[in-house]
Amino acid sequence: MSNEHYDCIVLGAGIAGVTASRDLKKAGKKVLILEATNRVGGRINSREDFVLTDDGSKVREGFPIEEGAHFIHVDDNPYKEFWAEIKRQKFESERYTKYKNVRVAFPEDADPNWILPQPATWAHTYDQNLQTMGSKNYGLFRKIQDLDLANGDISAKKFVESLGFKEKGHDMALYAISSHTPGILSLDNSSAKLTPPNHHGDPICDSVTDNISVAGLKLDKVPEQLREELYEHRILGPNKEFFGYDQLPKAILKEFERDEPGKTRGETLYNHEVVRVEKFEKWIKVKTANGKEFTANAAICTFSLGMLLHKGAKIFGQFFPEEKKRVFRIIKSGPIAKFVMQFKECVWGYDHITNDNEMAILVNPTGHKQKENPQPRTFFTTFPRLENGPYVLSCLLMGIDYLLIKKFDTDKAAMEYIFKRIEEIYHMKNRWNWKEKLVWKSKDEPNAHRKDWGADPWARGGNSYMSFNEGTSIEEIKQVRETLKNPLETLPVFWAGEATAPAYNNRYQPLSVHGAYISGLEVAKDAVAYLENSNDIPSFNKYYSDKYKRIPAEKLLVTIPCAVSLNLKENEFKVVKEYANRHTKGDVNSAIEDLLDFAIREHG
Repeated sequence: MSNEHYDCIVLGAGIAGVTASRDLKKAGKKVLILEATNRVGGRINSREDFVLTDDGSKVREGFPIEEGAHFIHVDDNPYKEFWAEIKRQKFESERYTKYKNVRVAFPEDADPNWILPQPATWAHTYDQNLQTMGSKNYGLFRKIQDLDLANGDISAKKFVESLGFKEKGHDMALYAISSHTPGILSLDNSSAKLTPPNHHGDPICDSVTDNISVAGLKLDKVPEQLREELYEHRILGPNKEFFGYDQLPKAILKEFERDEPGKTRGETLYNHEVVRVEKFEKWIKVKTANGKEFTANAAICTFSLGMLLHKGAKIFGQFFPEEKKRVFRIIKSGPIAKFVMQFKECVWGYDHITNDNEMAILVNPTGHKQKENPQPRTFFTTFPRLENGPYVLSCLLMGIDYLLIKKFDTDKAAMEYIFKRIEEIYHMKNRWNWKEKLVWKSKDEPNAHRKDWGADPWARGGNSYMSFNEGTSIEEIKQVRETLKNPLETLPVFWAGEATAPAYNNRYQPLSVHGAYISGLEVAKDAVAYLENSNDIPSFNKYYSDKYKRIPAEKLLVTIPCAVSLNLKENEFKVVKEYANRHTKGDVNSAIEDLLDFAIREHG
């Protein structure tokens, strides 16, 4: 056993872990990070050596590709803390518009030039355009926002069918939901199922099918996030050069590990897989696969949901009670893979000189329906606005699309398969020679790369999502992320990561770097509150309950009859201020915005 004793051990060096560790150090705590891999970043991972010169002879420097998180989908409101971090680290950002740059293809369509009527509002969602495709009852994501939870939950597929979308509208609506949520949506009566890797025989991890919860989409604010996706932001270096997204967690870790007056320098140990967390006297003891043991007053777990699902009970034992295990009936870890390929020319057909090439998207809503060659449905340009390249296209594989690529053993086989699908999207099958269009690393190997987060042993899936289960109550769905986060039954073990984000602050969403980041900020505050008075558990329980107590917006609106005018009486202002202190860190304007958003959604 290590002779050193820590105030807190943080399990995992993803964005949540390094952020929590840095803030704990700032608070004067002695902190150790244990990371199972040999790097920082978790599901943020950049590769600097992928892009080659067109002849494949050497690396073209300055163009990192992202295996995981890639773009930021949201502006600074309400994600002020995350953007403040970007600016504080002296990073730049560039915003790309997807307006009018979305190519929608129906390969079986009689009209090969058919595209979605412009403008393609909201990029992937096409919310306003669904009315042109067979239904007067348009507004897919508004309908999700307006879902009356008093009527219970409904599966995504049944929800789309209930809205009466026909033909292309039906396909677009299913695409809009299932291409953004990593669950397996069983489309058109297909029997596609997914059992996460190596979970066979695990009673809390069943195969899933047609299981995207509409109540979960509403509660996780997925429609709100998608409405922000008219633009994408990419983090750039201090001089606006392209650089890896993983520079963000690396910069935060650098702060954690540097010497500062009056602070204990943070320590990070790589290749230390945690295999057991158990009680040790009044503290905890953490064991790693290489036989080492460490003790601390507290621990913060930032493992992915897939890791918790697969190994949580075994690793944490008494710190993983039944209520945590029941979480996995509702929250699932969906599989995500990215496939990246480099071309010698801009094959996706946009005028990349006059229109800056912006953020080109290729969408194939019916790809899953092709009988002989089902197709991935989403492709996007990796480096927008580049007249002279590099021309790199990424294929995003979530849910049912993930299953299409899983069967290929080699990148070359997968590359040929995907390229032929692109040919079909453009109806160019007889005019393209896929081998001539690609950059090749060698005579037999195209410059393509696949990252499968479902098969990654330290992720075991991509991001979390809410699954539909017959008979699950709305109250269970509302509380499930809080149950995952709640440390009151597991002290001194705390929980953070993207799957817990809405429980830390209901303005933040899961499935996002900014969500994971906010969980790191908030869990550090909670751990400090515990560490500074660990002998008075009732006091911490009160702190925690007060901090995360939710005031129903319906009750607040009763006290604000003239909210739109913002003419608040003194007693009404007090209510808003109380809401602000609990939910928006004292920001009264943000609190009023929240309440107005609620009023508009509920009352028009």
